[in-house]
Order: sequence, then structure tokens, then C-alpha cells
Amino acid sequence: MHTLRYAATSAAALFLFSLNASAAAQPNHLAQAVARLTQGPRYARAFFGIAVYDLDTSRMLYGVNAHRLFIPASTTKTLTEGTALGVLGSGFRFTTPVYRTGPVENGVLHGDLVLVASGDPDISQRIQADGTLAFENEDHAYDGSPETKAVPGDPLAVLRELARQVLAQGIHTVTGRVVVDASLFPDGGAEQGTGTEISPMILNDNVVDVIIAPGAHAGDAAQIVSISPQTPYARFVNTATTADANTDDSIAMNDVDDGHGGRVVTISGTVKVTDPQILYAYRVQNPPRFAEDAFTLALRDAGVQIADPPVDTTFNRAAYAASYTPENLVAQHVSLPLREEVRITLKVSDNLHAAEMPYLLGVYGAHATTNQFQAGFDVEDAFLKRAGLDLSGAVQADGLGFSDDFAPDFMVHYLAWVRTQPWYPDFYRGLPILGVDGTLADIQKSAPARGKVHAKTGTWGAANLLSHGIIFDKGLVGYVTTRSGHHIAFALYVNNVALGHDIDGTAILGQLLGAIANAIYLYE
Repeated sequence: MHTLRYAATSAAALFLFSLNASAAAQPNHLAQAVARLTQGPRYARAFFGIAVYDLDTSRMLYGVNAHRLFIPASTTKTLTEGTALGVLGSGFRFTTPVYRTGPVENGVLHGDLVLVASGDPDISQRIQADGTLAFENEDHAYDGSPETKAVPGDPLAVLRELARQVLAQGIHTVTGRVVVDASLFPDGGAEQGTGTEISPMILNDNVVDVIIAPGAHAGDAAQIVSISPQTPYARFVNTATTADANTDDSIAMNDVDDGHGGRVVTISGTVKVTDPQILYAYRVQNPPRFAEDAFTLALRDAGVQIADPPVDTTFNRAAYAASYTPENLVAQHVSLPLREEVRITLKVSDNLHAAEMPYLLGVYGAHATTNQFQAGFDVEDAFLKRAGLDLSGAVQADGLGFSDDFAPDFMVHYLAWVRTQPWYPDFYRGLPILGVDGTLADIQKSAPARGKVHAKTGTWGAANLLSHGIIFDKGLVGYVTTRSGHHIAFALYVNNVALGHDIDGTAILGQLLGAIANAIYLYE
């Protein structure tokens, strides 16, 4: 889910490595360290759940409420992505084909071009020449922060390569339409973390990156620095203004149908005069149409003439499926192995990718043609039961961590089992590293455990309108090899921390759990 991540604040510094590496170990050293870190009025009504499990001896070393259920937030993604690796395999690849629906005569296609969406989450510029997927520590889906960045490059790179393949097939003119078949599974609506649309068609994570900067003075118009990708799907109208340094940013994007299948997006609100350039994400309402317009643009840029398509927002798969034959295949994109996609989802806590995975497990794991979402969870249920896990400690209703509950004890036993699987190296490689990268890049950067803890973060926050604050839940689950050489799986949760609206709870609680992980490294 949306992890509400911001830059670390001075308040968060209270938890920046508070345990000295040279401190003498005590008989109950870890318990004492946890007590020191979690005492004080801020946590008087909070609820902690901790499980520390020795992987070498298969025994629990330390626990606090380890059998109780906690809101796990994005630590749920360890279950979602682990299941994907175990069921589909680390080497699984998505294949996205393009078919023609009519004959080609003298370079003219008398028919349509149909891109059949495969659920590939990485139709974007993430793909690198070295066979990896690139990421930024603060992903573009988590917009509105100075730290938010998009991966450099052209978001339409994959569509441009498909367009070049179409041209290489001798097609120079298309008399019909460019169509996206997104019937693999029903659109799932907005995922509940960042609000991005769940669809079999994902282009640039189904967002448009809009970088906004303040004007020179309060009262000036805000400046649109760049829009990426620029396609016919969305036209942006800027009404945002510049406010003084004491005003909270309030950028909003509201869109309406332009009457031709596209959208007119009005940018409103304010940015502070002291702000740097900040990336804001426009969340695409109709991913298939977004991709159709973008693919049409890529084809035209490649030199393929496309007739102006009629306004038609419907799609009848039955009318096209007969054309999905080898002789009609004119282009295709094959993704990088699934291990790379899992790495992206875990490193940056990508909500859309994780929210889509139950559908993909239903489609590719259960071969379901209806109710793929539930079928995906049935696949995961069977998968976890084969592992011998006690599922009374797990409640899951989505792939990203919005409507779930897990017990710390369940989570460490799951992690212990994962460590025995052949795909464990790919799972482990995907986890953020304390103080180094992903969602842990800014956590405990000066601690002895920096670089030695590989773990998944999770943050959930809800408005507390009664006191104009926020109620936070935070989680951290993963692995550490301790200073003494023990191999440990751990699950750390804190629920029900009430904070003021101007307090960076994500950073504070992130540093807190990071400090506890550092204590495990030092004292176990």
C-alpha cells in the first residue's frame, strides 16, 4: 500500500542508531534494547509485535505478541511475490503480441492492429541493456515528494520497439484502428495504496509524470517543467499557483472526458515558493485507451500511417480473437524474467504491481478464465499449505497490504521456509537493504547493521480528523546475519501510533524499526 514515505526529519533523528556498537551485551540485551527504543508517551497506546527466529537452530529467540494479528501494510508483498516466484518460477516471462486483423497489400494493412495485453507490469523505460529493471528509491508512484523520481528514459520505449517490428513486417499504412485487448482479466479499479488503476495493460505504471516547479514569487503561476509521456490521451491545463513558504502544498489533478476518448486534466492548487521541482503523478483512468493512443503515436513516429480512428471506447474480444494466429503476428515483446519484476516490486514497494499479482496467479497459475482474482488466492492458499505453514496467523484480501493481517510468528516461519527454496536467492535479492537502497535507503544509514539487513517495509496511515493527525502502522520483516554469525529471520510490527499531521511518522517509525533490526544484528 501507499507507504507515505517522506524525507527523514529532525524528529526521526531520535531513532538514528541509538545503540553503540561497543556496548556490552547483557543477559537480556535485546529485550533491554527494545524497551529503551519503544518507551515514552509516543508509544503509550501503541501495540508492538515482534518475532526473532534463529534460522540455524529453528527456534524462536525473542517474541512480543508474536501470535497476535497485526496490520502488516506492504510487508504483505513478501507473501505475494514469494508465491509468484514459487508458482510461476523465477524465469517466467510475459509475452505481449501484436496481431493484424486483415491482409497486407503493397504495404497497406486492410484492418486493425491489436496489441494483446499480457499483464506485463514493465512496459516502460525500466528495461536496461544489461538485462535488469531499473528503479529509483522513491518511486514515481509515490509522488509529491522532492525525493520522488522516475527512472530516466523514454516510457514508450517498448511500444516504439513494437512499432519498429510492425514497420519491418512491411506495414506502412493501417486503414483501421490501433486496439489494445485488455481482456486477460477484468480491470480491478484503483488499487488502494496510491490509487493507480489495476489493468492487464500497464504502461509507465499507468501514470503520467508531471514535474511542477514554483514561480519566482508567491502569487505567480506554478510552472510545468515536463510531462512524460506526452500522448494524445491527456491534455493538461495548468491553473496551479505559487504560495508563500508557510503554506502546505496542495496540488490536485482533476480530469474530464474530452468527448473523444481522451482526458482533459486540470492541475490546481499551490506549491510553495521555496519548493524544488517536484514530480506529481497523474493516474490514468483508462489504461487500455492510454496505451492505444501511445502505441498509435509510436507507430506514427516510426513512419507507419494510421487512419484517424473513430471514437469507440468498447472492445469485443470475440470479434478479434480469430485473428490471433501465428501468420497474423506482426510484433511481440518478451519481458525480462519474473525475478526482475519481483525485485522492483519489493525494492520500491510498488503497489500496482503487487495488486495485479493475484490476478496473474489466477491467469497463469490456475489458468482461470473467470474470477481470476479469487483463483489467484486459491493458488497462494494451496502453495502456503504445501509449505506446512499455519494459516491461522494470516489473513489476506489483496496483493499489496491494504486489507490484511499477519502474526509475526507466522511471518518468520514463512521466511524460514522461503530460505529453503531454490528461488530464495531471487527473493532475497529483491529485498531492500538497510541504509542502502529501496524503501530502506534512508533508514539507519550510520548503524553497524547498515548493508546487513535485507527486509521489506510496510506503512499504513489514516487520517485522525478528531485531532487533525494521523494514525500509523509500520512493519519490517526480513533477514539479518548477526555480528556473532547467527542467521535470523525477524518480523517487527507497531500498530496504532497517533501522531500530529506535521510529524513525519513514516520516517520516525521507519527509524524505530530499523533501530530494532540493528539491535538484533548487535545482540543476537
